[in-house]
Amino acid sequence: MYTLKELRARKNETQAETAAAVGVSVQTYNAWEKNIANVAVSKVNALAKHFGVSINDIFLGTT
Repeated sequence: MYTLKELRARKNETQAETAAAVGVSVQTYNAWEKNIANVAVSKVNALAKHFGVSINDIFLGTT
C-alpha cells in the first residue's frame, strides 16, 4: 500500500504535474495527499493508471 505522496515522489512529479495528469486542481490534489478530502470515485482509476499501480495499492486499508 502506498500514499499518494509516495507515489508522486516515485515519479518525481510536483503536485501540479500530478493534478494536471488526472484532471483536478492543485488544491484538490493537495487535499487528497493530506487526507483532508476524499478522492472522487471518478478519479480513483485515473490515479491508479497514472501511477501504474492497482486501486488496492493506493486505497485498500487506508483510513
